[in-house]
Amino acid sequence: MREMNDMPSLYPLRPQSQASAVPTPLFGGEDTFVQQLRLAAQAHRAGRLEEAIASYLKLLAVRPYHAELHNNLGVALRLAGKLEASVCHHRLSLGAEPDNPALHSNLGNALRAANRLDEAVKHHFQSITLNRDYGEGFFNLALCLRDLGRLDEAVGCFGRALALNPDNRRARVELAIALLMRGELAAGFANYEARKRLPDTPTPEFDQPAWDGGPLAGKRILLYPEQGLSDVLLFVRFARELKRRGATVVVLCQALLKELLGAVDYIDEVVAEGEPLPSFDLHASMVSLPHLCRVDFDALPGEAYLQPPAGSRIKLGRIEKAKLRIGIYWAGTPGRSQDRQRSVPFAHFLELAGDRELLVFSVQGGVHQKDIQQFGAGGLVHDVGRGIFDFAEAATALSQLDLLISIDAPIAHLAAAMGLKTWVLLPSTADWRWQLGGPRAPWYPTARLFRQPRPGDWDPVFADVKAALDQLKRS
Repeated sequence: MREMNDMPSLYPLRPQSQASAVPTPLFGGEDTFVQQLRLAAQAHRAGRLEEAIASYLKLLAVRPYHAELHNNLGVALRLAGKLEASVCHHRLSLGAEPDNPALHSNLGNALRAANRLDEAVKHHFQSITLNRDYGEGFFNLALCLRDLGRLDEAVGCFGRALALNPDNRRARVELAIALLMRGELAAGFANYEARKRLPDTPTPEFDQPAWDGGPLAGKRILLYPEQGLSDVLLFVRFARELKRRGATVVVLCQALLKELLGAVDYIDEVVAEGEPLPSFDLHASMVSLPHLCRVDFDALPGEAYLQPPAGSRIKLGRIEKAKLRIGIYWAGTPGRSQDRQRSVPFAHFLELAGDRELLVFSVQGGVHQKDIQQFGAGGLVHDVGRGIFDFAEAATALSQLDLLISIDAPIAHLAAAMGLKTWVLLPSTADWRWQLGGPRAPWYPTARLFRQPRPGDWDPVFADVKAALDQLKRS
């Protein structure tokens, strides 16, 4: 989700007072300074952040009280992940121009990135108080309110941003996410179609036309993955409806999913990304299927729609004294801000392993597999993840479990799509696919959601998980 002031904008330059002026032999005068500032902003806009930051710092040594220099440097530092420095530069910028609504909003953006949401809301609110027609301020305020779960207020602010700028496609997409979180799925998915007109949404390079929801009998339709693995696992279910309407269904997917989806009876052909495409008549993003199919969300089928393919070398051990076989998955991909919020320290999961009635299997992939050995837990947690190389093998492993306890990750979508009892551990601001509040999501009858009450606080979540495990063992 991107704030409206992500890129630098050069405010009208004001002459520096004699008290704050610094000799400028390096630049040779005001015109040269403006030119250098413009070049730094161009590097910033082009995404060359390190170059832009270095240029801003060089200019700042000459003009240490220059408001837009501090502002632009703050934006660049935020995009580079240097959040505390970003906040400080925005405060300095605002100190020079305290009644500038854009500077309040940019400081709010930096505070939001640093997960200081209450402070961020105050500055975004100040920005729209200073200018009631400041559409970007309403948009940025809405993002913070949505993060805080104040969805009704967020929807209102998105609406005001759109009233001020009806062509603001990003505001319409973010409004859609708020509606989806609020459980208004039909309206949410309809508005979410606006994402296709955003510059950062991949555009499919197909000669064939996009499906518009019309008749499909006798047509070959290609479904493609617009976003990540989780969305394919979640939305591929709607291929069954296309098959019911008489289409031949071809699915283009990530290579890790090819064997798994090849076992699905309502898919006629599966092609991995990078492989030659077969002939087809129409195409559609899988994320668009709920809208194009006009889904009745109150009557979603409750049965499992994915299953492991026949034959696999993944075999889980058996210990007769264990009452439940539990899979665990605790960490996302390093380096991604959202995955940092979703991931759980392994120590929390290790607390579940000292129970004689539980047999714990790790299905964790990636670099965090090493957490098991680093914590000396090799005799407590059986590491199955090292033998899993695609989602077909993951499905085979999951089919031998009684329960999966996982963060918000593709493995959780897979387990729930298979009908396995799945407990999903969510941060305080969860992805829209899990909506806001409550222990259930509309997609998966066998999934139960455990939510953080406060950002970063997993202790209450695991207290609830342990209580639920005790109850499950007694049942």
